[in-house]
Amino acid sequence: MPKHILILNGSPRHNGNTANLISWLNNTLQNAKHTVSQHDLYPLNFKGCKHCDACKKNSAKPACILQDDFTPILEDIVAADIIVIASPIYCWSFSGCMSTALDRFYCLFKRKGPSLFAGKKFVGLFTAGGDYFDGMELCVTGLKELTQHGQAEYVGTVSAIFCDDKPMQEQKQRLTEALTDLVTKL
Repeated sequence: MPKHILILNGSPRHNGNTANLISWLNNTLQNAKHTVSQHDLYPLNFKGCKHCDACKKNSAKPACILQDDFTPILEDIVAADIIVIASPIYCWSFSGCMSTALDRFYCLFKRKGPSLFAGKKFVGLFTAGGDYFDGMELCVTGLKELTQHGQAEYVGTVSAIFCDDKPMQEQKQRLTEALTDLVTKL
């Protein structure tokens, strides 16, 4: 059954490794007849959560008090069946704009009733100059904790590692096979 998949791209590079991996995922998803939309976060103007708890007063929608470029994305997250978090690994973590975006997920957790991404599926898509243990494992652990708390499911991770030493094209076969396997789990 076709799903609505939302990709959040935390890379500043339009033609970089993360963009290539997203493109390959898009091809795989479209071949499987899924609907895909994408938000490139880096050029957007948005801030992190103020932790003012104004969002907790409304349990039916995100209701974030901040009105900026990320506000409509929150509605897209609620509407999606599957959310893909795509980010290069910078300084042992997500890129800065992805960290800020994930911070805004706070408004999706409600005091009454389930979170607004309960029942959704999440996927991690990461690129790194180093190996899996150069911060990527911290990102995966964080996403798993976030999804567990939000009553969602973390489906899996596809990672392109050692991108500085081994160009993405050399990894394409392995990565497209991993992406195909991941899409079958959706």
